[in-house]
Order: sequence, then C-alpha cells, then structure tokens
Amino acid sequence: MCEEDFVPLNKNIYSEVFTVFGVNDDVDKTQRLFYIVTTIQQRPGITAPELAELTGTSVRSIYRDIKDLDKCGIQVLLQGNKGYYVVDNYIQTLGKLGADEYLAISLYPMLASQFKMKGHPFQKSFQSAMEKILTRFKVNDNLLQLSKRIRIHTEQMNPEQDLIMQRIIEAIVQDVTISCEYYTMSREDLTKRMIDPYYLVPRGGYLYLIGYCHLREEVLTFRLNRFHSIELTNKKFFIEDEFNIDSFLDKLWGIKADTEEVTFRVRFSKNVARYIKEQRYDSKPQFIDGEDGSLLIMVTTRGAEEFLRWMKQYGKDAELLEPAEYRQKLHEEYHEMAQKYCQ
Repeated sequence: MCEEDFVPLNKNIYSEVFTVFGVNDDVDKTQRLFYIVTTIQQRPGITAPELAELTGTSVRSIYRDIKDLDKCGIQVLLQGNKGYYVVDNYIQTLGKLGADEYLAISLYPMLASQFKMKGHPFQKSFQSAMEKILTRFKVNDNLLQLSKRIRIHTEQMNPEQDLIMQRIIEAIVQDVTISCEYYTMSREDLTKRMIDPYYLVPRGGYLYLIGYCHLREEVLTFRLNRFHSIELTNKKFFIEDEFNIDSFLDKLWGIKADTEEVTFRVRFSKNVARYIKEQRYDSKPQFIDGEDGSLLIMVTTRGAEEFLRWMKQYGKDAELLEPAEYRQKLHEEYHEMAQKYCQ
C-alpha cells in the first residue's frame, strides 16, 4: 500500500471515534492492540512515536504493546530506524471502500432525506460501506437508534433530478465526459453540451457542477436542477494541472463569478448587525463595529451581482458606501422603485 493510500487517525479523532461507538476514554487494550497491528499492516515502517500519537498513548506503552503482541504469537519486527513490520498477516485487514461507497458516506449528511426513498442509488452502497466500517467497532442498538435522532435534511429531489445526480457522480468516479441538455435561465435557452465533470459544489442550498464545457471551451458552473438529460460517454477526460478548485471558488460571494474583483464597503444598521455577523460566508469579509451599534463590512469579491442581491434583502438597514459607481446604480434603481410606489 502506498503512503497516500493510508489516512491515519490523529489522537483527537481516535478518541472521538471510540467515544461515539461506545468505548470509554480508557480505550480497551484489546482494541488498541488490534488497531496497532492493522495500522502496521496498512503502513509498514510506522514508528513507535507515530503509533503513540495515533492511539493517544506513550511511546513506552507502545513498546509494551509490541511485547504483548509477541506473546500472542504476532511477530512485529523493528528494522533499524525504518519502523515496525508485521512478519505475517495474522489479522486480515478489511477491504477498501469502493468509490461509490465512499461517496455514499461523504454525501450522506446532504442526502439524508433522500435515503428514505426506496431504491435510492446510494442506498446499497451506503449499507455495504457501513458494514465494512462497523465491523471494526462495537455498536449496540441504543447507539443505532440515537443516530436516527440526528438528521440533516435537504429539499427532496424529484426522481428525474435524482437520476441526473447519480449519473453525474458516476461520470466523476469514472472520469468520463457527459452528454447533456442544459437550460440556461438568463437566456431561456436549452442547449446540448458535452461537459467534463470536475467537481460537485454546494452553495446556498443547491448543488452545482463545475466542469469543462466543450461548447464554450472553458470551465463553467452548472446548477444541477437545470439539467434536463444526461448520458455518460466513453470519452475519458483529465483535469488540467493548472486548474485549481480553490482558486476557482476564491472570493466568490455565491457561485457565479464576474470577470473582475470588486471591493465593497457596506454599513448595516444596529437592527441587523448581529445577524450579519452570525452568518457564514464563503468570502471573508472584514467587520468593523460602529459606536452606535452599526456594522461596517468590507469584502473583495468576484461575485458583485450576487453580493448586491444579498445586500439588498436588508433594505433600508443596508447602505452601500463604495464603490461609487455601484452606489449610483443603486440610487437609480431605488429611485425608479420609489416612483412606482408613488403612483
């Protein structure tokens, strides 16, 4: 197994995992010994200090654990400074999670309500993945019932959208281009496209596909519920080395990117200041508290249109100070609105 195939648990996560699954802080020694053996099998050459950090024990305890394993007939050798190796695979490690199983677990919080639908595409994958995971831990019925009391719901998808999402995920897993029909809201136009699906990204309660559009010959953002049909092709694609998803999403207020960065300064009244500060933002605004309880925010974004749409929901409690050209546009817009209400 390669180094990158192994994802170790750090000390805090290790403790949290055992706590969640009903094991107290004094982790049972048998559990720890089993964990040590399987970890060495998955990561030959791991050192005593690394094992101590993963298990939340001392290096001296690891030395004692290795001796106890030897007494049990499990030979663990130390080769100089290269770390520990298990002589024979006395304990079989669990099989790797499949791509569909990993995605089923990763997307479960977002799709919790969808799993109630009979025959959901992730249902079997989720069950098989959980079986592989839960065989490592003791989980009683009370804990299983408790887990059902904590749910994260999203808006229910219709069957057509559910199938579209399934096919997009299949295309991402297989790295194949999709052939699709996509409705562009701004132009009220349904177009046929070939898209290389790069990433699925949640924003504002919706899922968006970020991928290379062969029609426009550039990386674009597509909202999932605007796909009318999707078919997988046999054409493999590769994400270009120069494309970086974090850079692509950097300084976006929502999901739509404008061509230039704009720095906004907005003053919110004390009536809404506390609500502005408690929200979570994908961009990172700077907050400055006013003596009168107002709040000044400054943010640089490539999503000017979406920022202004967000700001305008606060009406008279939000005043755009800069840039001057956008302030003038709002002045004209509000003047036109005022005239409508004066009629």
